[in-house]
This record gives sequence, C-alpha cells and structure tokens, in this order.
Amino acid sequence: MSIIDARTLGDDPDLRADVCIVGAGAAGLTLATALVDSGVDVCVVESGGLDPEEEVEELNDLDNVGYPVRENFMSRARYFGGSCNLWAGRCMKLGRADLAGRSWVPQSAWPIPYEELERLYPAAARVLELPSVSLFDWGSFADRMSDPERRLFSDASLEPTVSLWAKKPLRFGAAYGAKLRRSGRARVVLHSTVTAIRLSDDGSSVDAVEARTLSGDELEIRARNYVLACGALENARLLLVSRGTRPAGIGNQFDLVGRYFMDHPRSVYGRVRLRAGARLPLVRSRPLPGGKVQLGIGIAPEAQEREGLLNHYATLEAAVSQYTESSYQSFVQTMKVLLRRGYAGKRRDVGRARFGHIPGMIYLLTPKELMPHFVYRWHTALRDALPKRSPESCVVVYFCEQPPDPESRVKLSGERDRLGVNRIQLQWRIDPRVTRTVLRLQDLLGERLEGAGIGELAAPEEEVRYTDASHHMGTTRMGSTPRQGVVDPDCRVHDVSNLYVSGGSVFPSAGHANPTLTIVALALRLAEHLQRSRP
Repeated sequence: MSIIDARTLGDDPDLRADVCIVGAGAAGLTLATALVDSGVDVCVVESGGLDPEEEVEELNDLDNVGYPVRENFMSRARYFGGSCNLWAGRCMKLGRADLAGRSWVPQSAWPIPYEELERLYPAAARVLELPSVSLFDWGSFADRMSDPERRLFSDASLEPTVSLWAKKPLRFGAAYGAKLRRSGRARVVLHSTVTAIRLSDDGSSVDAVEARTLSGDELEIRARNYVLACGALENARLLLVSRGTRPAGIGNQFDLVGRYFMDHPRSVYGRVRLRAGARLPLVRSRPLPGGKVQLGIGIAPEAQEREGLLNHYATLEAAVSQYTESSYQSFVQTMKVLLRRGYAGKRRDVGRARFGHIPGMIYLLTPKELMPHFVYRWHTALRDALPKRSPESCVVVYFCEQPPDPESRVKLSGERDRLGVNRIQLQWRIDPRVTRTVLRLQDLLGERLEGAGIGELAAPEEEVRYTDASHHMGTTRMGSTPRQGVVDPDCRVHDVSNLYVSGGSVFPSAGHANPTLTIVALALRLAEHLQRSRP
C-alpha cells in the first residue's frame, strides 16, 4: 500500500483504480482489504490523516434542528480508521424479525433474506476478532446462568439478548493498514475530502469523484466502480450536493436521500433493588477467554407482535453514588484519551469537560468497555469474591429501536463548510412508540423481577429522556425499487451503474443491535459482488 498525502501531490496526479472507496472506516477498510485479497486495485480516499486533527474534524460540524444529540461529543472521526477509532466494541446480531418486516413497524422490511446475514456473520466476527459467533445464541449460556437469571427469563414475554466484545475494540486503521500496505494493490490518499461526485453527461455512471484539501489543492479520482463508505451523514450529504447532472442530487429522484435517519435512542430510566443473594452475573457482564459477554433483557418477538411493540432491550448497570456522578465524566474523558486512540472533544479540554446529564454516560463506558481485558477479568473476579451488599442497586438502561420515519432526516444547510460544501442539517425525530415501548418493557421487567423474587424496580416520575448512541443509520436505505430505496439489494445506487454505498446508511430498519457487525458483514457481501462483476 502506498500512503499518499494529498497536500504533496502537485498538479495532475494520476489517481486511478479498479475501485475507489470514499472513507477509511470499518466499511471502507473491510471492503478494501477483501478486494485487494482477490486481486482488485483500490484507491481509498480519506478526509483526514493518520491521527485526529481539529481543523479536519470541524468539517463534521452540523446544524441540529431536531431532538438534541450529545454536545461536545465526538461521534464521527475523520482520520484513518474512522469512527471505530472511538468505539467501545459492543457487537450484536440483527434478528430474523428485524429483516422480515413487521406489519406494526411500517417500511421495516429488508429486500435481502436473513440467511444472507447469517452466512456472513461468522466472517464478520473474525474480522472484528470476536469470540465464536455461535455465542450469539443465548442458549450457549443456558448452563452458565444463575438460578435468578433462569427465573428472570422463565416468562414468555422476555428473552435474553447477547452482546459480545473482543478482548479489545478493533482499531481498523492499525489492524488492516499493515495488511493493505503489504498487498501492493492499495493506495490510500489522506487529507483529501471528496466534495462532489461527477456523473457522465447522461447521468448513468460516475466519471470521477472530485476532492479538495484544506490548503486549497484540487484532485480527482477515476475508477471503474465507486463506493461511498463515509457514514450515514456524509454518504447522504455527498449524494445531495452532487447536483451537476441531477438537480435534486444523485439517487434522489423520489426524494429519499437523507430520509429515514435512525440512531438507537438510549435512556437511563429507573433503578432496580436486588434482593440479597440475587446474583445476575451474565446480565451484569462476564469475561470470556476471547472477550466479554453481557445478556440484555429483551422483549420476545411474540410479545412485540401481540402488543405492537418495538425491539428494545435493557441492561442492568451498577448504580453510582452522587459523588461518583460528579466526577465520572472527567474520568471518562481522560480514559478515552489515554486508553483509546481517539478522543471526545479537544484534547486540551481533558479533565475540564463537563456534561449536563452524567447518568446518560454511565452505561456508555462502563468497566467492560473501559478496562483492558486482563484488568476486567481481575475486576470481575474481585467483584465476585467480595461480600455482596444487601441489597444491591442497579440502574436500568434502555437500548431502543427507532422505527423508520421519513421525516427523521438529513438535509443540506444554507451554511457552508471551509471547503465550500453545504453543511448538514440534521432533524432527528424520536417516534412516540419508542417511549411507549420503554414504558411497557419497564412494566414487564418490574413484574418479572418481583414475581421471580429477584428484586423490585422503582420507576421514576419524570418523563423519559434520551441520548443518541452515535449509531447513524438510514439516509440511503436499501430497497428493491427506486421508490423504496436509494440503493438496490446489491447496495448500488439504483440509476447509476457504477456507484455503490456501504455502511449503516443502507439499513432499512435498525432493530436494537449495535450496527458494526452488520456493517462489516454487508461490506464483505459488497466485496463479493464487485469481485463477481469484474470484466
């Protein structure tokens, strides 16, 4: 692999490849690695460099006109490795019902069968260095459940969900940069922000992508096929700003680009008071030889259908004292800087940053995410060995499905960034059904805890408040026809012969599962398609 800094290219650089990939995150680097392994020449175009730079990250600034998202939080990263330089590593599978389409969740069906994801999940798990993919079947843990956990899930309305972590979160830049370098078939162009996609005169194919550096240099990349892999917000923005041949933007003849934006609303809402001796080791999370596992408390598909509910789940996390809450955020900021390659906000602000709603952060970076694997093993062993407080208290954290909503969307702002590109205007909408399902899951959980003799759930009196999860999905959804989606089942923009989209933006619906495992699976699937379609 040759790494090229676009600021040093000079005039008329010859940048050509079989496939041009815009974005060097989880989707882009998974795709690039799979393609070069099959003998395809790729050019990966990355807006940033090898490390975060504030002037590059400022290109992510947006105008939020919808439900509030976290302020002073870096949810997207413009440097080699992308946002997975920041993630905590939780991986989950989508369920069969998530893809099948549910009559009570309109426009939730995927145009590909679930078997396609099942086929690709093992390879995606290997990419992410997870424990065995078979562990996503909660039955694998049936013999390891404590008696209280068995009683908790003995009611037909609740069933476990499974989250897996690798020993440490995969940093795609570090993990796959070396492999691409050895291949000789990959070029990575850094500090080069794609600002437009240039179509042929008849609009049927892409001729080139146009890019700029912050210092004012301009360049273009030509390829047989092009893949947008720069996240749900940027994928939509690039299609919308590319109006040279299509006045409404590329793939937007039916006004679908940017619509159906989804995240996973999350809420810390209520506390559980466990009875003495009520041990819930898997629900609280456990180390595995190759990583970590946590069982969540989900609504069984039959109950979702019977009551018209969304696919939420909850976890129980250690409650913290008021003193802990007051200092928790400084600890989180510092750990993200010292233990992770990425950062949240400006590095010089470490130790001084404050967030208004500390409980909303507690679930996001708990010990299983922050601690190195060997430290977490010791932490868990010590937790098991110490005398149990009587009674123990936990907070309830709800991980929510957001149903597809065309009015939850990305648009273009009238303001422009430093490169002259329209900024993003984000209108995130949270459907009332999200809160209805949170309250119903709370009722089911409370009834089961008490009925099984495990504990009591104290519901707060205030309204449910949410934070975003930085799981950006939708905006270029997959559909069988141009009226149903921006891309077809092969992730190709419907009316452009050589333009594809990879990442969470193609999800028609989101379930509750963290999207990274599915993003990697779909990137591997797209690599197979591009390999088959080679001349």
